[in-house]
Amino acid sequence: MALDLDPPHGAPPKRLLFAALALIILFSEIATFEILMVLPAIPHVAADFQTTQTAWVVGILTLTGAAVMPLIGKAADKYGKKRIILLLGCGFIAGSVLCAVTDSFALLLLGRAVQGTMVGIVGLSYSLVRDIMPREFVPIALGTVVTGIGMSAIAGPFVAGWLIDGAGYRSIFWFMAIYLGVLLPLYAWLIPESPVRVDRPIDYLSVVLLGPAAGLLMVGLSRGASVGWTSAPAIGFLLAGIVLLAAFLQRQRTAANPLIAPKVLMGPRFGPTLLAVGCVSYMMNAHAIIVPTMLQTPDGAAGTTYGAGLSATEFALWTCPLGIVAMFAGPLGGVLAKRIGARQVLLGAAAFFLLVMYLGARLPALQWQVGVMSIAAGLAVGFLHSANANLVQDALPASQSGVGNTIGSMNSLLAASMGSTLTGVVMANQVVATDPKTHAVVHDPSAFTNGYLYAAIVGAVGLAVALWMKHGRRPALGGLADPDDQLRTPQPA
Repeated sequence: MALDLDPPHGAPPKRLLFAALALIILFSEIATFEILMVLPAIPHVAADFQTTQTAWVVGILTLTGAAVMPLIGKAADKYGKKRIILLLGCGFIAGSVLCAVTDSFALLLLGRAVQGTMVGIVGLSYSLVRDIMPREFVPIALGTVVTGIGMSAIAGPFVAGWLIDGAGYRSIFWFMAIYLGVLLPLYAWLIPESPVRVDRPIDYLSVVLLGPAAGLLMVGLSRGASVGWTSAPAIGFLLAGIVLLAAFLQRQRTAANPLIAPKVLMGPRFGPTLLAVGCVSYMMNAHAIIVPTMLQTPDGAAGTTYGAGLSATEFALWTCPLGIVAMFAGPLGGVLAKRIGARQVLLGAAAFFLLVMYLGARLPALQWQVGVMSIAAGLAVGFLHSANANLVQDALPASQSGVGNTIGSMNSLLAASMGSTLTGVVMANQVVATDPKTHAVVHDPSAFTNGYLYAAIVGAVGLAVALWMKHGRRPALGGLADPDDQLRTPQPA
């Protein structure tokens, strides 16, 4: 029987709220596991299938997720968020089993594409938390969901290494299938369904325009990095994505039942939030690309003045403060958002990330230096996710919470793609040596200092937008209250 988390009279016990929240967090972990746990398996996949196209093992996941997110979000608003999450969970298990048993690389990619439908599960979880929990508890609960991101960031690489070394890379897919298989019935039994329903037709043309637009932009960025920004494929994909995105925006103005109301999408709350969060997220993903290469380069390799020569396990140990701090910074960000406003928490995230950019540009090579940088990054990550969740909820009426949150997730995916791709291009242009046996690359120190500098410039734009925008200056409300928010806000008789 589902838990009653928001009874009409009285308040539910806090233990009940946290128990339900813990289950939602554990279920949402899969969005991180399906990326972090598979990355260490890429070399093993390449050897098993004798292919050089292993980038698609991760790429098809994000492309599929970006393409289907608008439809998933709108379906969640129309048919129920819990129902859609459970259907996605069943599909994810099937995709995981297919990846675990197939001997065909094409079928492996198909399984990964099916898994990709869960990329936006965190955004849907934010929306469900907003709908089923007491309004006053929502800002803190949204920040607490970030705890799961920190836990999986710590545990994922270690669990993956243990599984790969002990049972082969296919055991990772079996682990994910069993993990979600255990949680799925508990989720179905205990988590209540959202009371919010939107009885309006889905504008499938908007879905067809927005999903592929995001996918084409991501492919264009990838192609530009690999074959050159002036190449026909890169220009073609980027232009096609821009055209579809422009057509989507125009469609929202003219459709009888737009995917998301223009006054929401282009209003003073949601739009600036997407821009500010996207720019700050760019710094997060640039740092994630730079720091492993910087710290795993042997000390003094090819005459360089950086590098700590860490193994993959040592790198995980040196940088684990990031995940640990993020676990606590997320809930703290929720508390601060409820007390002083989510915009202030986003400003804190931007400031901490700018500090990380500065520390990283100084090329740290000692454990205490890396530890300080990781602590600052952990605070930034926790605050960023907590601020993003609260700002988005307070920018969306309940009737558009599902689709709005998935658009927010798409925004984060695009920011991740841009941060990773463009920073990778900066680094690729500063290679000084390549090991003829291992093909390991040694970069000039300017590859890292420039990467951090350019990321800091993008992040400074996000900081400026956050300083300018009026949204989020007041304490977080747990969701926008307006005439469309009938089910969560009692109306006068």
